[in-house]
Amino acid sequence: MSNHNDSATSAAISFAATVWDERNPLANTRLRELVLSARVIGVGESAHFVAELNAARASLVAALVRDVGVCSVALEIGRDEAPLVEQWLSEERSEELRTLVGPLTVALYGTFLDDLRRRLPRGHGIRVLGIDLPNALSIAPSVAPLVDVLAAIDPAAAKLVEATSELASRVKGGSAAASATSWLALERDVQDSLTVHLTRLRARVEALGTVHRTDDNAPLWREASALIEAAATTEVMLRAMADLFSGTGRVDDTTIREVFVARRISDAVQTLPEGERIAYVAHNNHIQKTPVLFDGVLTAHPAGSLLAGMLGSAYRAIALTHTDERVPEMAFPAPTEVGFRVERTAAAAIDEHSFEAAGAAVLQSASAAIVLWDSADGAGVSRIRSQSAATEVTARTFDAALIFASAATDTAVTALGLE
Repeated sequence: MSNHNDSATSAAISFAATVWDERNPLANTRLRELVLSARVIGVGESAHFVAELNAARASLVAALVRDVGVCSVALEIGRDEAPLVEQWLSEERSEELRTLVGPLTVALYGTFLDDLRRRLPRGHGIRVLGIDLPNALSIAPSVAPLVDVLAAIDPAAAKLVEATSELASRVKGGSAAASATSWLALERDVQDSLTVHLTRLRARVEALGTVHRTDDNAPLWREASALIEAAATTEVMLRAMADLFSGTGRVDDTTIREVFVARRISDAVQTLPEGERIAYVAHNNHIQKTPVLFDGVLTAHPAGSLLAGMLGSAYRAIALTHTDERVPEMAFPAPTEVGFRVERTAAAAIDEHSFEAAGAAVLQSASAAIVLWDSADGAGVSRIRSQSAATEVTARTFDAALIFASAATDTAVTALGLE
């Protein structure tokens, strides 16, 4: 990790903009060529809970599945929720999504997944990859399955697993903020005991690899390894969140999580058959290919930047943003299941050199625009909205951006009682 400001230059990016047709998402020749050259395609959003962005992402991902060989959708969810979402998307499960997964997943992805389910062709066979930490930053979902997995390959670890599971269960919350608050409420010796137990268990599982990496128990060992890595990384991120709340947070601590995500996606790429692709659906700040900078201050090296380093031009990032004057934003704390409410607030002013400004002329006569940098001039600095603020980006940050005229609050927010 570094504090290096990667966007220090004075020139402005030269953009080209045209109408984007949600009914035919890949009609633009340059956009189609970009995704056809990729193994992983990042599909972003400038803000959570925006109806227009969720609908557009569903349309775009369905087209990527139908037309260019996307076989997997990587989401900001943990391994525990991914099989349930996959079964639901394939209509193996008839329940409402909110009865299968946590409220935060429904709030973040609900209408996107609803719309995607309707748009996907019958028998699509799409895999859902839970490439993130549990999105509520709870540790128990990663530790609890270890009881059964390690019972088969390391029964001597039973007491250690049970003790770790009991400690992990004390961290409760429906969102990262709520879980971090719960962790902060624990006695210091309990916090430290949880860290020690997770560290010992992680080392023990890693050591098992010398025995089980290539034998008949290799699948169980890989599962145990993935689970304990998620649990231990979640605990580190809880500490980072607690530092953030107390005002002692370190610059780009969140890169720890980004590395975890990038590795999960990279591992999945290694198993992809030729011609198949992954759509990575997350916030713009996670899919972007350069460091996340707010007012020149480094926030994180995102998963997208790490994937770009690993995959080169085989990773493409498509941002989504809007020109609305207001945008849904999280308000902390709140007495809701996820620990926040969603309130409409003023969006950052549109900078004259921003992606949003580049699409403004097109949006005078259309509801959506596609913006790409002018291939004759790929240098320069720009800005793009991020939640109610804006971040600094370069021509290398995104390969394309879809711009929308409005940013209505998603109906999933209302259904969950978060307004």
